[in-house]
Amino acid sequence: MLGKTHFSVGMAAGLALCRPQSITMLVAGTALAGFGGIISDIDVGTSGAYNKVDRIIGLAIGTITGIVIADTVFHVGIYDRLMADSNIARIITGISAFLCICIFGMKQPHRSFMHSIVALLGLSFFVYMIFPDAAPYFSIGFISHMVIDALNGKREKLFWPIGKGFALRMCSSDGLVNNLLFHISNLLVLILILTSRPVLFILINISGLLQR
Repeated sequence: MLGKTHFSVGMAAGLALCRPQSITMLVAGTALAGFGGIISDIDVGTSGAYNKVDRIIGLAIGTITGIVIADTVFHVGIYDRLMADSNIARIITGISAFLCICIFGMKQPHRSFMHSIVALLGLSFFVYMIFPDAAPYFSIGFISHMVIDALNGKREKLFWPIGKGFALRMCSSDGLVNNLLFHISNLLVLILILTSRPVLFILINISGLLQR
């Protein structure tokens, strides 16, 4: 599937399964679920699709930038939550190891290592080291990528480094199913955000202030 679809489906899956209970986790969790949904495709450069890698890196940078801006401008508490669950040494170690795995994955054939259970476990572990509370969102986003890519014709080596890979061959990666998943997941993300506990809490408080 296309990168924008993976990003949207990752966010929708993360929100649906984790159901954030605070504005901190709503912002950070949504962003990391989307990030988990696209990171697998950094290996597309091995097939010559370097423009796709640029877009994926751009989405990743945009995700991180959005988290920083949200925390700086709106004070949603991401930094405080992060430092309460981790420390500088763990964060540096986790980021370094995460990047090493990604660099290794970029050099592997498309839909091999970066679409495997090994990569899922490794990357999820280091996200947990960096930000424990947000790790489930990332993992669910990553899993959603593997699940919807399995619908296409190109094999995924889920059990890398063994096996020939797996594919259901039910649809193309950029056809009708991709478009449906993109639009449905976007709508679902909007509904899940608007009906989430932190947003409802904010709306109730605003309603109370307006009635005074």
